[in-house]
Amino acid sequence: MSQIDKAISSSPEEVEELIDNLLTSWDGLTQQQQFRLIVYQAIQKSYAGEYQSSKELLLSVESYEVSDELLTDIYQYQSANLLGLRQYSEAFQLMDSYLKKIKVDDDLDTKAGAYVRLANLALNLDANEELREYSERALLYTKEGNSRLRCFSLILSSYADLNEFKYLQAEKGFARSKEYCENKGFPLFGFVSEKGLAEIAIKGNKYKDAEIMLNKVLDGYNKYNYNFEIVSVHALLAETKLLLKKFSEAEEFANRVMILSDEPSHIKYKAIAAKVLSQSYVESKQYQLAYDYLESHQNYTSLIHDDTKAKANAYQMAKFKHQEQAREIALLNQERQLVEAQKELDQADRTNDVMIMTMLTGSVVFLSLFLLYSHRQKLRYRKLALTDRLTGVYNRGAGQDFAENEFVQVSLRKAHFSVVVLDLDLFKNINDSFGHATGDWVLKHVVSVIKPLIRDSDIFTRMGGEEFALFLPYSCEQTALKIAERCKDAIEAIDTKYSGHVFNISASFGVSSNDREDLSLDPVLKRADIALYASKHSGRNRVTLYSPELEQQCKSGETQRSLVFN
Repeated sequence: MSQIDKAISSSPEEVEELIDNLLTSWDGLTQQQQFRLIVYQAIQKSYAGEYQSSKELLLSVESYEVSDELLTDIYQYQSANLLGLRQYSEAFQLMDSYLKKIKVDDDLDTKAGAYVRLANLALNLDANEELREYSERALLYTKEGNSRLRCFSLILSSYADLNEFKYLQAEKGFARSKEYCENKGFPLFGFVSEKGLAEIAIKGNKYKDAEIMLNKVLDGYNKYNYNFEIVSVHALLAETKLLLKKFSEAEEFANRVMILSDEPSHIKYKAIAAKVLSQSYVESKQYQLAYDYLESHQNYTSLIHDDTKAKANAYQMAKFKHQEQAREIALLNQERQLVEAQKELDQADRTNDVMIMTMLTGSVVFLSLFLLYSHRQKLRYRKLALTDRLTGVYNRGAGQDFAENEFVQVSLRKAHFSVVVLDLDLFKNINDSFGHATGDWVLKHVVSVIKPLIRDSDIFTRMGGEEFALFLPYSCEQTALKIAERCKDAIEAIDTKYSGHVFNISASFGVSSNDREDLSLDPVLKRADIALYASKHSGRNRVTLYSPELEQQCKSGETQRSLVFN
């Protein structure tokens, strides 16, 4: 078993041979040795990218009574499997065990291992602040300890620098981790460090250096059958070869990635490969193929966007859960201390019973109220991530993201997509005359009268201040004009006496639809903004449909107030 421990990061052929030999003498092994052999098989599958098979093997062992050391290995590779399978919530539940061990275990290796795995999780979830914190703590606990964990810690710390755009520090860190890992007998992780150096070389436009390093890394990964990382290197080589104008080689590496299945762990690299093939086919004037791969790139990019949201949601929920548990534990400890105080006071003077019981009851009530508040805060944070706090419609970032995704789908189907932008007329006068509270009342009531007039599939967005946008997929400009007119009439009909003041509300509207030349939502928004400006210039409280003449009027001497871009 000790031979496998030593060889697992340095000689994959030897590991496979040792495992086969031990399997032939299975009945002669102790139960703990059999469990460890199963874990070694799971580790091999994890390196090969067979995450589900590895996960099932580890689960088959975890249910038995195993040593703490073996349980640590099970947690380590199970977390890697869950990340590969994009099962983020389960990964966070698993890492909760590490957080508890850190608090109760004085063993430095245990603490270092827990922080290494937390840092690796943060790296995979793009949580850069936590990656920095956990990698630095791991380095602190591995100064004189486990060289394997030290190797991991140095690599993760270097990635923290890379993700914070500290390229010089990251380059020094990867060079240091490469030397350390290789000297300590972990050549596989030396290749991981060299891949980091190659990524920095690409960012510094040193494409030839990156090509040399990536070829070396690929040879090393092939030796270890490290399939997941092999896919990433193929994608990086395709990108690098394209930048070096080695188009045939770029296509070869990109095609190696594109033939893979669309499982979650491949999506990021297939997006890179599709973009490389699209640009390469443009160079060879094969425009239909270029368009097809550009469409594939957009589809994969959309999947990555969804995956990023899933990561963020899982991470925020887990982070909130840990904070909530910490507060709950603190309150429970406070309650326990109150109970002990009650016992001491009972012995001294029984007359204090009423006071102690009152304190305990107050603590329980406070704990209940706090937990209720925490639950409501959790729901509120999820909503705030996507919506405008005052009006409840999408905020600008979320609204434009969703609208851009819808626009791509509509464009692929060669259908209509319309945009209506609206700006409340003389809204500043309302704030100045009646106060900002009345202004907020107006914004909320404008939203409440518009919502019933649009479809559930339409995207209602507050762009900022008194400015709003309606994104209408599969709606032509005539339909958009009718919606805008109904919205204008509904706003004008708002009865302001319930605000405590009497005044008029109106809005100016600009309407635009997509045409064949539009490759993104931006030009449609810009044209709608020009039409909105024309409504303002023509006396307000009206709806204007974009036409080229309006744009010429703007350019002839008027200064456009841009809703979208300024």
